[in-house]
Amino acid sequence: MTKGKFGLSPAAVAVIAFGFCALRQPQSVLLVTGFALMAEKDDWLNRQAMQALLLTIAYYLTELVTGWIFGGLARLFGWMDLHGAAGAMGKADAFVGDFLYLALIALSVFAVLRVLRGRDAGLPFIAKMSGGDFAAAFVSNTEPAASPVQAAPVQVQYAPTTPPQPASAATVDVSEPELAVRRCAACSAPLQEGFSFCIECGAKVE
Repeated sequence: MTKGKFGLSPAAVAVIAFGFCALRQPQSVLLVTGFALMAEKDDWLNRQAMQALLLTIAYYLTELVTGWIFGGLARLFGWMDLHGAAGAMGKADAFVGDFLYLALIALSVFAVLRVLRGRDAGLPFIAKMSGGDFAAAFVSNTEPAASPVQAAPVQVQYAPTTPPQPASAATVDVSEPELAVRRCAACSAPLQEGFSFCIECGAKVE
């Protein structure tokens, strides 16, 4: 198990924070949280210490609100001389206070067991708030995620390629230019190469 800057492992510091939380020692929880944030500066430990601090704050705020509600009703019924109802409100206040304390202990033990295994405390709602994401703590995780928009497949049409056709014999010009033929000036008969006279009329070739 890794140790922090002052020789204490982050898990041990987190266990101490949740232990003070279960013992209802808010000042000690605040001191341990300040030590984790200012001295150790470990991201994992910061999250656990913040969860212990937020759990302590949530417990005392809930206890304060329920005390106001049931205490106010008890005083109201006392002014109305409804002493039975006022006593019932006092008992309800004590029952809610005991229930809140048991819930505090249960959540602290749950967090300690997870922290000792090197995991995040994972307290409901508080775990998200410890990371600074207060809005995400109140968003239901059961909402289906929006399905991504799928682009319509693009169909690419290729023009058929025509293979090159072999040139036909009719289109190929294989004719050679005709050689200039010398003719006799007298009878227009073709003159033979190397002869000085026309073999048809006997005229002299110039």
